[in-house]
Amino acid sequence: MRKLLFLLLAASTWSACTKTELTPTSSVQSSEETDATTTNKSITLTKGSDSGLYLNGDNFSYSPGDTLVLTGSWSYCTLENVYGTSSKNIVIINKGGKVKMTSGFSFTNCRYIQVLGNGASGVYYGFSIAATTNSGVGVTIQGRSSDIEVARVDIYNKTYGYWVKEEASCIDSLEYPNWVINNIQIRRGRIRVCNQEGMYLGSTDPNGTRAITCSGETIYPKPLRLGFIRVHHMKIDSTYRSGIQLSAASGQTSQIHDNTVTNCGYEYNSDGQGCGISLGGYTTAKVYNNTIKNTYTMGISSLGAGQIIIQNNKVTNSGTLSGHTVSGMANIMVDTRYTSPVDSTTFNVSGNTLSGTTDYNIRVYKTYSTYTKKNIIYNNNSGNATKSVASGVTWSTQ
Repeated sequence: MRKLLFLLLAASTWSACTKTELTPTSSVQSSEETDATTTNKSITLTKGSDSGLYLNGDNFSYSPGDTLVLTGSWSYCTLENVYGTSSKNIVIINKGGKVKMTSGFSFTNCRYIQVLGNGASGVYYGFSIAATTNSGVGVTIQGRSSDIEVARVDIYNKTYGYWVKEEASCIDSLEYPNWVINNIQIRRGRIRVCNQEGMYLGSTDPNGTRAITCSGETIYPKPLRLGFIRVHHMKIDSTYRSGIQLSAASGQTSQIHDNTVTNCGYEYNSDGQGCGISLGGYTTAKVYNNTIKNTYTMGISSLGAGQIIIQNNKVTNSGTLSGHTVSGMANIMVDTRYTSPVDSTTFNVSGNTLSGTTDYNIRVYKTYSTYTKKNIIYNNNSGNATKSVASGVTWSTQ
């Protein structure tokens, strides 16, 4: 049925688009304030009878560097097998004001895509994704996708704001280590009221312990890993679980910085599912310059491996949310998890401003003895932060 739908939609794609030739501009690589890259054509997309549009690049006439324009109100915009290049991204932009969507964007097997909500003067969030009933995902990035940037998108009342991952699959090409979802940047957007995580980035089962059935056989494949992920200048408020969860992001040091994350954990689950920022297994990351306030569990939680840097964050009220309190929740918590092959963890927790906690300001556990001897805890609360470090963990102040 899905294949039939794809064919019918693809057949109507040409009539659903209008094209305008533009003069090519100079190439601009993705950065914090990126606008469109080199542009060949402007293609105005027209929604179908269900107020949405599915585009398969295999059956859609486009070129790297083209701009896809959305106007008015939409349900969804789904792209599959659409590819730009490193110097000529496919750009998706709003025009004529704010574009309002109920379901959102989905990208499967897409590369070198930019979603930029800066297409209308005086409108900061050019794309608004809001559901009347809490459901679905605002922006999905999955399959063999990479090199995607999303900016100035406002998401409200969804199950997940962002879903960037590919869970265990019967298809070999969608199993670790056969692809990496790499170079994903999410910036200058807003997420409010999510029934699960604000951002669910990467599988929380990187070791493949969850069974799936393929052709009648039970197997335990490892899901795809993430590579470099950058999340910055986001505003996230009121999530039932964690605000930003990044897991299975290995090989490069991801960055989570300059975000404001508030009121996380309305599920009231004390097993760690209500952090402001959570780093899962295998993840290597630098978390810095974030403001985190009112989390039912830890403000920042790290279960990652490799280099973990947690610097210059302001974390307030960990373990307390809307009159509900749970004990043992530090502002910053670091621990280790099983990795195969074994990877070591080196942490640097420094320069953070921490207050309001139902535990120590900083808590370091040692579930697995895989810490190096180069760990640093330095100048948190100007050197006055309370801390508890598990026996056998070596650390210094510089």
